[in-house]
Amino acid sequence: MSLKRKRSEEKIRRIGLGWSPPRIVEVREESPCREAVREGDLLLEVNGRRPRDVLDIMRWGDASAVRLRLQRGDRVLKAWVRKQEGLPLGLVFDEPVFDGVITCRNRCLFCFVDQMPPGLRPSLYVKDDDYRLSFWYGNFITLNNLGSAEVKRILSLRLSPLYVSVHSTDPELRSRLMGRGAERGLRVLRMLLDAGLEVHLQVVCCPGWNDGRALRRTFDDVLRIYRAASLGVVPVGLTRLAGEKAPGIRPHDASTASSVLELVEEFQGKALGMLGRRLFHASDEFYLLAGRDFPPAEDYEGFPQLENGVGLVRKFLEEAFAYVRRCDSSRPSAPLDSKLERKAAAEEKKGLGILTGEAGRHVLRKVLSEAGIEGVELVVSQNDLFGGTVTVTSLLGGGDVMRTLRDAAPSSRDLLIPGTLLREGRFLDDLSLEDISSRTGYRLHPIPVRGDSLLHALKGCGA
Repeated sequence: MSLKRKRSEEKIRRIGLGWSPPRIVEVREESPCREAVREGDLLLEVNGRRPRDVLDIMRWGDASAVRLRLQRGDRVLKAWVRKQEGLPLGLVFDEPVFDGVITCRNRCLFCFVDQMPPGLRPSLYVKDDDYRLSFWYGNFITLNNLGSAEVKRILSLRLSPLYVSVHSTDPELRSRLMGRGAERGLRVLRMLLDAGLEVHLQVVCCPGWNDGRALRRTFDDVLRIYRAASLGVVPVGLTRLAGEKAPGIRPHDASTASSVLELVEEFQGKALGMLGRRLFHASDEFYLLAGRDFPPAEDYEGFPQLENGVGLVRKFLEEAFAYVRRCDSSRPSAPLDSKLERKAAAEEKKGLGILTGEAGRHVLRKVLSEAGIEGVELVVSQNDLFGGTVTVTSLLGGGDVMRTLRDAAPSSRDLLIPGTLLREGRFLDDLSLEDISSRTGYRLHPIPVRGDSLLHALKGCGA
């Protein structure tokens, strides 16, 4: 699950509700609407038409004179906004779509949402397949469920970048994996690429299904036919309910992960020769499973699929290493006793720890070692909420954290955690920081998922 998709979970509230007027949550300082519009107003119409989404507002609001119909409390107001043509209205809305999210009608054998345990917040069970959320948040869509009118709209608005789950370019195999509409999705993908739109692809790789020869065919077809901006391969995610909800799908191991990496590296070489760029990338989980070092930062070519877990670790390491270099350059030139210095640093940070998931353990150990930081307790939490092969820190539930604190009883009373564990201040299972603190006595401190942010919290060297 991508980080952008997780950030957008709380924005998806109108499933099946039809159109609802969007609420204006911010009127930007440079907005030409500042005199006429207030935060909290509901936007009913733009130039006499009801907008479906932010895209309509952007398009209709380009004119030099824009007529708005608003609701403020119980009153309905009309406002004329005069501005320079092409200047945006400068309004921020609570959601990007107003007419209901386009939901997924596929029957993917490995669907992660189908494998969700019951009792979580409703937004986590939404299967969105909405091109607008792909454009807005970077969510991956299948293109299988798009009607002709929506395809024409994408092309006319030239919406890009878009993010597409291809899984396989073999129509028959894609249909077996996804259940329906596979051929249509591939035709639409070709149309978008032929129109010159920027499209990023992903393959959720399932051992025995779309790896090996099937993955080689997909890579070949992407080089020849579906020449996208990037393609990221990610391992199938299986929860503790996979046996019931995803029968016949097995997880990757060190051997299958190594095979995927070898194929990615082979086709990176081909793409470099043909296009001058690597195009193909593997997610961080493959390198962790295979016990391989991560590629250098330049191999990720600007990190086009960072939100898909492709290059997150390398970026984190680079941020940490850059921070260490800055700290080293700011130290006094007089020689210091390294043992005394390390001891003083350890004493200063005594009682401060880091809570992480299983996948984060190896990365954090490398960062702490390279930074010369000692005395920081590393607390590793296993994911019982999802179970299965889910090891990423951002999918830990509050219950997992609480259980770990009770069972492991770490000596550190203050623990740093990645901010991605929380959505609007709450864990996936709806527990809050205050819930955990009151029940365990431990204090959790969310920080951004950046290597320099972590080291700054630990070392306190000038940012």
